Amino acid sequence: MEKNLLRDFIATVNTFSDSEYLKAKIELELAPILAGLKPSSLMTFSKDSRNLYQIWEMIKDKCCEELKLQYFEMRKTERHVLVLFYNPILLSEVVDNAENKDFLSSMGYQEGLSLQQMMQLLRGRFNHGFPHEIGLFLGIAKEDVKGFMQNGGAECLFCRYWKVYHRPHEAHSLFCSYDTARYNVMQNICHQNALVRVSA
Repeated sequence: MEKNLLRDFIATVNTFSDSEYLKAKIELELAPILAGLKPSSLMTFSKDSRNLYQIWEMIKDKCCEELKLQYFEMRKTERHVLVLFYNPILLSEVVDNAENKDFLSSMGYQEGLSLQQMMQLLRGRFNHGFPHEIGLFLGIAKEDVKGFMQNGGAECLFCRYWKVYHRPHEAHSLFCSYDTARYNVMQNICHQNALVRVSA
C-alpha cells in the first residue's frame, strides 16, 4: 500500500510545474515539522535536477509563508544551497532545555545567545565541515548525538532517520510517527491533484 502511494506520489509530482514540484518536495521532507513532531530539518537544493536552486531563490519566501515555516540558509555555493527549515517555537524549546544547553555550552555556544545568534554560529561552523551539534537542532536526542561523536558513527543500535545509540523503542516509535506524517502528505497531495483533474 505504501509503495503504491509512493509510486503515485512520484508520478503526480513529476507532472507539476517547477515551483509546484519544489513545494511538494519540501512538504514531504518537512512533514514531521509541519506535524509538530520535529523542530527542524536540513534540505539541499542544487542546479542539477530541475535547477531547484534557482526555483528556491524565486519562491522561498512565499513557500515558507504558506507552510508557516522559517528558514536559515546554512551554506551557499554557486551550485548548492543548504537550508535549515525550522519551527521557531519547537526549536527554541530544544535549545532552551537545560541538558541541551549544557551540551551546547561545551561545544562553544555561550549562555544567553538568541536562537538567531546560535544559528549564525552554526552556519559559521559549516565552513569547516559538518558540525555534530546540528543533531540537537534537528531534534536528535543528545545521547544519540554524543553516541555518534564518541563512536565515529559506528556501533549504533539501528539507523533510520539517524543513528540511534539509546532508547531504541522510543526512537522507533518516533520514526513511525515521522513516517505517518509523510504518508499523510503524500496522500493529501495525490488526492488534491486527483480532484483538480476531475474538475478540469
